[in-house]
Amino acid sequence: MDAPNSLQPRAVRLGWLIGLRWLAVLGQVTTIGATSLVIGIELPLLPLSLVLVAEILSNASLHAWNAWRKRRDDPPSPAVQEQLQLLVMVLDTVLLVFLLQLTGGLANPFAAFLTVHIVMAAVLLPQALAFAGAGFTAVCLTVLVFTHRPLPALAERPDLVAWGTAVALSLTLVILVYFVTRVTRALAAQTEELARERERQSRTERLEALGTLAAGAAHELATPLSTIAVVAKELEVRLASRPETRDEAEDARLMRTEVARCRRILDRMSTESGDKAGETWARIAIGEVIDDTLDEFPSPDRVEVELDAAVEEQQARVPREALSMALRNLLSNAVDATPGGRPVLFTAVLTANGVEFVVRDTGVGMDEEGLKRATDPFFTTKEVGEGMGLGLFLARSVTERLGGELVLESATGRGTTVRLRLPLDPEAPPRVA
Repeated sequence: MDAPNSLQPRAVRLGWLIGLRWLAVLGQVTTIGATSLVIGIELPLLPLSLVLVAEILSNASLHAWNAWRKRRDDPPSPAVQEQLQLLVMVLDTVLLVFLLQLTGGLANPFAAFLTVHIVMAAVLLPQALAFAGAGFTAVCLTVLVFTHRPLPALAERPDLVAWGTAVALSLTLVILVYFVTRVTRALAAQTEELARERERQSRTERLEALGTLAAGAAHELATPLSTIAVVAKELEVRLASRPETRDEAEDARLMRTEVARCRRILDRMSTESGDKAGETWARIAIGEVIDDTLDEFPSPDRVEVELDAAVEEQQARVPREALSMALRNLLSNAVDATPGGRPVLFTAVLTANGVEFVVRDTGVGMDEEGLKRATDPFFTTKEVGEGMGLGLFLARSVTERLGGELVLESATGRGTTVRLRLPLDPEAPPRVA
């Protein structure tokens, strides 16, 4: 997968360039003032002031335009931003050349600042435009050699030139180090975000594959389950008519009950991904969500619920069945991890951003490696045949699709706490008919 344009070096925010240009203006004003007033070198202040005014007006205009786009939450496209960056660098090069032309040309120690523009072009622009910028700078340097106005003080005071060169080179290095490290940190952060986005996309693809598998299984098993249910019903009727086979009739009735349960599970399999076709997002009390979760849970006696009235009555807009299935997955894992028939704690609390469901067990817990892989699909610490390793993966997928997060806290010998955090009014995806 190629990195999106927004993650390329040339997509660095315009705000950085604007800040650097204000810093450059401040430095130029300070340098001109110190040279004229402190050192006593006579400079053409009027034309220099006109160049500075042009820099200030251009940067103020760019700053206002960028602020206007931010207020509209409408950032410029990478192509527009790239063009603006090129235009700004060309303008800054021309303005700096004018300043140098009025103050001794290349003999001015601050000619080193032209290096900054070349480095910025190399970092922010595509290779072709960066070379074009370097070529343009070379042309400007050639023009500067033939058109600059000599500054006699530079020839008369070599010590001043030496100190000026040291200061100019030091400032150039500081600016370049700041700029390059800032860009490097930003790109590192963007790379991490891209990696997380790729992982989310990968989980979504795996989840879609599981949904397809579930739909196929439901379709293929529907007919044989229906047949078993019919046969079990007939067998129950026949056995119930004989006193000596009433126990077997109860077994047949149990068989029908379990078949019906299998049908319900198959009907809900696509719900586990939070993407059930036609499921409506509706406002529902958190207490009702917990009731729905426990109604279909096979071991409700193993769950200890703590819920105060304020949380129980709080409304949330969610896909009801998807969230209930995600919570059942968490409870199932907690019950399986807790030995000795001890109960697990299930509660919900209101937070500043929404609601937090908490499932806490007193099992053996997980080590650091297990905690990192706990939400990976098909990863399980259970014995072979006791679990597929999909519960936490599906719960996390549902949570992320609802705009929330799933947080696991565990340590070896200390049990596990799972926190499912959701906004009360997440942005619902379009309903699938």
